[in-house]
Amino acid sequence: MTLDELRTLVADSTASDWHRILKIGPTYRDRFGSWSSPADGTSGIDHDSHVELAVYRPDIDLTIAYGMAENQHDRDLSFEWSENFPDSKIREISLVDFFWRGSLVDRLNYVHVDGARGILPLGGGHQGLRITQYELTVARLLSDIGDYREFDRYYSSVPFELQD
Repeated sequence: MTLDELRTLVADSTASDWHRILKIGPTYRDRFGSWSSPADGTSGIDHDSHVELAVYRPDIDLTIAYGMAENQHDRDLSFEWSENFPDSKIREISLVDFFWRGSLVDRLNYVHVDGARGILPLGGGHQGLRITQYELTVARLLSDIGDYREFDRYYSSVPFELQD
């Protein structure tokens, strides 16, 4: 399987092709980072994890893990375009990671909008508005898997620029 083949598989899939793991428990998709403070001599380890996991029903070698913050320290971010929503705060930039046979093979960013009532892609450029068709398709897929109902309304409220 090539990366392009995997992306085509994901892009052509629908929410019903994915089995969302809904039971509470670890996803086993974790990130650890160490820190130290020379000022007071303390140190420690930070831990974060994806909160959602979905398995591709036709081939369980493909999984999507999502919900981990891109950066544990960036909270309550500001984007001009998010002012279009009643709750304009973007709490964090989230990661969606694609795994093939347990190996991380692709990663994209997305954000929860309007008080986590919706999901939108976050691409490159100023304010994250330059997105690819693939980023758009993945955000729509995550929205559908998560049973969000208003993707088109949220998407049409933001001046995204499709790059391909």
